[in-house]
Amino acid sequence: MAFTSTIRLRDPDADPTDTSSPQTAMGPGRGVALRPGCGRARVARIGGRSQVTSNRATNPLKLWVPRRPGPTSWIYATTFGGGLVAGDNIQVDLELEADTTTVLTTQASTKVYRSLRDRGCQQHLHASVGSHATLVVAPDPLVCFRGAIYHQHNRVHLAEDANLVHIDWLTSGRSARGECWQFGRLASRLEGIRDGRMLLLDSLELVPRETSLDNPLRMGRHHCLATVVLFGHQLTDGIESIRELAAVDSVDGCLESFSPKAEGLIWRLVGPSTEAVGRRLRSRLAFLADHLQETPWERKW
Repeated sequence: MAFTSTIRLRDPDADPTDTSSPQTAMGPGRGVALRPGCGRARVARIGGRSQVTSNRATNPLKLWVPRRPGPTSWIYATTFGGGLVAGDNIQVDLELEADTTTVLTTQASTKVYRSLRDRGCQQHLHASVGSHATLVVAPDPLVCFRGAIYHQHNRVHLAEDANLVHIDWLTSGRSARGECWQFGRLASRLEGIRDGRMLLLDSLELVPRETSLDNPLRMGRHHCLATVVLFGHQLTDGIESIRELAAVDSVDGCLESFSPKAEGLIWRLVGPSTEAVGRRLRSRLAFLADHLQETPWERKW
């Protein structure tokens, strides 16, 4: 949930100091200035492995590409201070060529600081996933502080045989400071597109309005919320295993629901703590090790 991707190229006739409303486009864009907070990367299959062949980003965004064994490429998106402040507009453009596998993740939870004068922050992800390629978007949970305003929009263009795992999760805030769903507003939207046709759409909006979010009839006792989207033929066995495990009674206090799709599944999960939801995610998504040679969490927790 901490990513929004839109490829943005500046008009060559525009003022280089103007950071408003840049144009969008796909491609490596060498020699073209990126506005602050933009990044783009391209992944190709070279020597039997997925490798990042181009990688650019501008402050405050950084895209780290560590050297790791195995066929999968890993990209870590981070910002200075590990958080977002009012006015930040982070945009990541990612292109996966055919037969590649990439994990887009973070180093730690992304903090969203309190907004000033109702001026929030936003993140965008625009990804293009080629034939038989797999994209796993697995950030750490988002933490919105009291009074924060956050908007996220992720758009993924999928080739005919492409695969997508998209994890979007957030906590109720800084529990050590007594925060419990006290941010100002949160909106998140995921679009999956193939040949110009919308294949999947998942949208979430959390706003206090008439009643506070911690009202028992709203988020109540839950302190972590997650939405997982799995899409693609290569994930069929994993999707089936998730549904089989869901049939087993659980005592961790988590509640979950499933929305089957023609080629995938939308899995929603709420729990009493970040730890409980994290354990459930790691357990249900353990099958990703077969595709990545390790799960996105093995070197973190």
